[in-house]
Amino acid sequence: MSCAATNAARRRHFKTSGSLTNFLAKSQRYELCSDKCRKAQALQNKREFDERARENNYDLLYKNECQNWRNKINRVKNTAGFPADRLEKIQVAFSDFKKEALQRKKAVKTGTASPKEFTDWLYQQSNVIVELTEY
Repeated sequence: MSCAATNAARRRHFKTSGSLTNFLAKSQRYELCSDKCRKAQALQNKREFDERARENNYDLLYKNECQNWRNKINRVKNTAGFPADRLEKIQVAFSDFKKEALQRKKAVKTGTASPKEFTDWLYQQSNVIVELTEY
């Protein structure tokens, strides 16, 4: 149910809505024809990710840990009197966490690291955000 436009023969065919129009291709990137199609594409992307995550548990763990960090950061933002400099440190730590996690996840996919090493590291990072957000 992808709404991605195809660039073949300078014609655009939207798979979700079925419309077909002529166009000049400006780039190889696809476009979505409407908000409804954008939502359908986002849902399809999520389903595809979830399907892949069932195959490898570490993807799902990574997604859950990122959401854990976001939830704790949002809780801190809504806490009256929480020091702004500490919030900034937490956000920098989250950015660093994501960079490191993506590198480690890539290492697992290429086979240079084991999924167990990655999941163990993710569990350790859960403790990091807890320590940073204590007030």
